[in-house]
Amino acid sequence: MLREQLEQLAKLKEPEARSKLIRTLVGEYARSEEYEPTEIERELFSKIVLSVFDQLDRAARYELVVRLAKTSRISSELADRLAQEDYALSEPVIECSPVISQKALARLARLGSNDKRLSMARRADLTEEMIDTMIARSSRNVVYALLDNLDAPFSVRATLALLIFANTEAQVLAGIAKRAINDEEFLETQMYIQETNCPLVPLPLKKALENGTLEVLAATLECLDRTEDVEIDGVIYSRHEASIQIANGELSFDAILRTLFEQERLDAAIWLISRKINLADDVVSDTLKSDADGAIMRLMLQTGIHEKTYRDFLKARSVWLDRSTRSIPDLVMRYKAELKKPRRAAAAAPH
Repeated sequence: MLREQLEQLAKLKEPEARSKLIRTLVGEYARSEEYEPTEIERELFSKIVLSVFDQLDRAARYELVVRLAKTSRISSELADRLAQEDYALSEPVIECSPVISQKALARLARLGSNDKRLSMARRADLTEEMIDTMIARSSRNVVYALLDNLDAPFSVRATLALLIFANTEAQVLAGIAKRAINDEEFLETQMYIQETNCPLVPLPLKKALENGTLEVLAATLECLDRTEDVEIDGVIYSRHEASIQIANGELSFDAILRTLFEQERLDAAIWLISRKINLADDVVSDTLKSDADGAIMRLMLQTGIHEKTYRDFLKARSVWLDRSTRSIPDLVMRYKAELKKPRRAAAAAPH
């Protein structure tokens, strides 16, 4: 019966007739709960729907989404196509579809609207890379949803970004405290970062981790009005959203470092650079404070940062040490030339 209807659909040319038959077919296909379609039927159904998809009216597309978005009765290709629809149609697919592809989810993390990212943030199959991208590109409601999703894995990069936000935003700080209460691995990450004397850990969070009072901190912050500035332990938290600059759509070392330069957090930048190249904080600090331009360049070359990040670093260092910026263009040119040397060597090597 199903195969006959699919064959009939393939012969139709009128868009109205196709939409009507699709709606009828979807209804029967979805209702037959006692019968699990074969892989061939599932692929055949999905391919035919995709072949006429652009000709289907909204009612037919809505029928597809309502009845099949949360099931495994459609192919990944069809689920991915449904995820491209406007939010009203795509929401159930993005949040619940068990067959939507990881490629489609990664694309939504990069290019989707905040509404779509918010639905995606509730999924249980997100990767660290997707979460990095969403944190870098999304509004805060998406960040809050990710913190509430205990299945969402946070990379160290994402955790550092959260700490940057939490230094000015009470709601992010509350979300971190709440997540640490309910997620042992997340708590261990916070403890580890604190034990390395990371300057990014907000004082209230540091005290709560040391004293075992995360519940008190979370409860105190969650009742605050997001639209008002508040003071906690002498620190002002506001509605301001700290920005993370995006490199290639991801939350990279360069992106976090540039953000710290913009915020004049040289202490945190030194801490981050030290962990990147496995040197003691005081060694990095003393080097960056020195007049040895060559030693500074060699140290920063070890981090692998882009020449633009190096330029931003030199500007921040000039402000930090109250020094002239006249030599920055020449220093950046030298850094750029040094970056290219390994590539030249590789290109000249015999194959």
